[in-house]
Amino acid sequence: MRYDLFSAKQAEMALKSEDFFLSFDICKNCLKKTPGDALLYVIMARIISRSPMVVDSWQDVADITASFLEFNRQKNIQSSSLWHALSFINSCLISNQFSHADNPFIEYLKYNGRKVTEHKVKLLVLTCVWKRHELCHLFFSYYKKLKEKLSHDIDIQVIAVGSEGEVSQSICEKYGAHYLEYPNQPLSDKWQAGLTYARSFDFDALVILGSDDFICENTLKFYSRKVSNGTLFLGFQDCYLHDFSTQKTIYWKGYGASNEQQSQPHRVGETIGLGRVLRRELLEFMDFDLWKGMGANKSLDGIMKNKITEKTGFLPVKPVHGFNLILGDVNYSLGMLSYRLKDLGLFGVDVKVSDNVTAFEKYVTSTNVYDDVTLEYSQNGHLDFLNSL
Repeated sequence: MRYDLFSAKQAEMALKSEDFFLSFDICKNCLKKTPGDALLYVIMARIISRSPMVVDSWQDVADITASFLEFNRQKNIQSSSLWHALSFINSCLISNQFSHADNPFIEYLKYNGRKVTEHKVKLLVLTCVWKRHELCHLFFSYYKKLKEKLSHDIDIQVIAVGSEGEVSQSICEKYGAHYLEYPNQPLSDKWQAGLTYARSFDFDALVILGSDDFICENTLKFYSRKVSNGTLFLGFQDCYLHDFSTQKTIYWKGYGASNEQQSQPHRVGETIGLGRVLRRELLEFMDFDLWKGMGANKSLDGIMKNKITEKTGFLPVKPVHGFNLILGDVNYSLGMLSYRLKDLGLFGVDVKVSDNVTAFEKYVTSTNVYDDVTLEYSQNGHLDFLNSL
């Protein structure tokens, strides 16, 4: 990637002399011509942070950002180092959207919002199952134990959508899960069927977990705190993956960590599917539609993200950049809040056996995107629950 160093120097000089309008115009005009210039994009973010009034059209900023990410997608450019600047710009775009008094989502929250106390937050886990019966037994027994252990502080229920009739139903119901039968494909229809079923349950927030996803006790406690503090959407950029056949465990750093296609640099900052949490108010505003009519067997995480963005204007942001909204005695944090498990000292692992939607090998295409933590996790006991497989 070649940078327009001359224009960047001009923009920096104008910024240093506090001629914010000139500096912004230089960045804006150059980025419209060369949308992949990361240096100018970062300078633009710094200008806006110093003087937001320089922006005469937030749509221009949104278009520049979209073109910038599309350029990264086409050229497979490593983008994780740009996450802070992108998160800040996204927060500005969110703030602009929700600053309008007639915003439909804010209007909805005014009349349908509710206060959730931290004591006894109601979490509803949604998962889908297909074959891999030993892993299914492990999954449901694992969360049954967590449900019992945390019952004093968190109310946990599980909905499971299966496609093998009495075989899958008996496994799920053995551990107290609420079961729904639905054809396995398209997968988006199967997940949507579970989401539609979830509408009839009493819960504060929905937790999305594949039947090979295992999160720790402290992660559920973290969810409880954030839901009670008004977070409407949260997830994690990173995760741990364990390949059962080779007993290898890796820490995957997230989208944009390398310049390879599988790293999907245009999705930098986006949360993965494992462990996404959506408060009920957000789901109700979405009319419980995250996958309806898509007929897809892959990219379900991206489909969900795009539907929410289209309907609400939410974009991925660092937690510090979430849009805080106070309505009466209810506080909300708006945006797709993107945390890192590693930074929080939390644990969430995707166990790869067979028939996974995304194979283990796709995560280990480059050492830039992952760390091998096999030795560490064989010693710290985090994966001891797998011994029964």
